[in-house]
Amino acid sequence: MRFDYPEGATPIDDISGLIPDWVRTQEDLNLVEAENISQAVRKYLTGRISLPHKWFTVSFLKQIHYDMLGEVWDWAGNFRVTNTIPGVTSYRIRSDLESLCAEVLFWSSDAVELTLIEQAARIHHQLVFIHPFPNGNGRFSRIVADRFLKALQLSSPQWPPDLGGDSQHRKSYISALKNADKGDLGSLVSFMEKHGAKDPPLSQILGSSFFKKLYQGKKLELLQKAYVRRGYDV
Repeated sequence: MRFDYPEGATPIDDISGLIPDWVRTQEDLNLVEAENISQAVRKYLTGRISLPHKWFTVSFLKQIHYDMLGEVWDWAGNFRVTNTIPGVTSYRIRSDLESLCAEVLFWSSDAVELTLIEQAARIHHQLVFIHPFPNGNGRFSRIVADRFLKALQLSSPQWPPDLGGDSQHRKSYISALKNADKGDLGSLVSFMEKHGAKDPPLSQILGSSFFKKLYQGKKLELLQKAYVRRGYDV
């Protein structure tokens, strides 16, 4: 069997965990993974989604990955035990994910100078940076970021379908992730906005009963500062 990977992807060196015995080519693998992931997309990105603080936990994140690839790989939903680039040292995976979950929980109750798209971009980048699983981390991270946005009743990006190949979209995407590695989320936010993600106008936040419950006092003040920093109308 031969599997090819674009820049930034994690190669699968060990295919012993492959479940379907009919897979022989990259095209076969792409097909069976796409079918499994489409089921997870329907499960996690449709219907009513609770606010992130109710589901953004390590165990739930592992379940999302399992549901994405559990019909294809026997390691789906399990943390990797080897080191990869990108990726934190394997022994740090759980603690780093717990820190990210704590940060998302903090956002639900305390003030932070980030727009909602910036929060989703940080989630996406941190999950890619941690690289919790043997493979599928980019796709997993995009689904989680999309679920975060949909939980807040916002549009998620229409991620380009050629991100898995050697396309210009992928090159821009990988460049944005590398910038985020250096602490600059701007290009990743711009990439997401270019493909359909959008922060709600401040007037919507001030006039919507849904957002009024989320943004009051110091939280609203810092959100306004983030809007000014992003150049939004306030």
